[in-house]
Amino acid sequence: MRWFRRLVAALAAATLCVLAPTAGASQGTNFSDQWWNPNESGWGAAVLQQHDTLFIDLFVYAPDGRPTWYTAAAYFQPQSGRTLFAGDLYVTSGPWFGAFFNPNAVGKRKVGTLQFDAASTDFATLTYSVDDVSVTKAVQRQLWTYEDFTGSYYGGLVSDQFNCANGSDNGHFEDLGAFQIDHPANNTFTLALQASSGNCTVIGNYSQRGHMGTVEANYSCTFGVNGTMTLYELERTSAGMTGRFVAENNACSVAGKLGGVER
Repeated sequence: MRWFRRLVAALAAATLCVLAPTAGASQGTNFSDQWWNPNESGWGAAVLQQHDTLFIDLFVYAPDGRPTWYTAAAYFQPQSGRTLFAGDLYVTSGPWFGAFFNPNAVGKRKVGTLQFDAASTDFATLTYSVDDVSVTKAVQRQLWTYEDFTGSYYGGLVSDQFNCANGSDNGHFEDLGAFQIDHPANNTFTLALQASSGNCTVIGNYSQRGHMGTVEANYSCTFGVNGTMTLYELERTSAGMTGRFVAENNACSVAGKLGGVER
């Protein structure tokens, strides 16, 4: 079934993907975003990820109702068996913003600890303590504006096939290809791929949390293969786009990563 291998590689040429590795946090999901609990609008957490570290800024309220913030550098905990980041939590004080900024007037105090425990790409549990007061909150990425992936791209695919009806089709595959994405304002999402093995079309509905998008789609190809696909962790950049995918059809299960430079 070499034609199927070529299909999967071509189909994912719009999407360069493998299963998320566990060697380092930076090789998995990027958690940089604004996070909140939609049932508790008014407070939140700004998260910035660099490699295996999250810098988290909590903007909440003090017991007297005054706005305040706490900060933590939370480090990836690979031994936990989860996507868990943990670190110390601090409160800082300093000079009034409207006057000369004197660095010597800045003070910081450790008030407790913080954990960011990601259940998936878009949802996490935030647990922190401030002066022996413990808080646990369910948080998710906060959406401000939808991305637009419309464009023509050239990129590559890295994928793994498994559970194939023909065991010889299991394995790791890499390929290059050109693809076009049509993503109008109503958030339908169409990906059209042209490859030497034939043409494939992926059509689905786009949703987004924070800056990352997801597409639940059906796909079909001119050489008879069709099935379902989920594109996720879709990110638009100044250079192009990246994402991950999983797919199912009557021959194999597939998981991978995708990426393309806009032409």
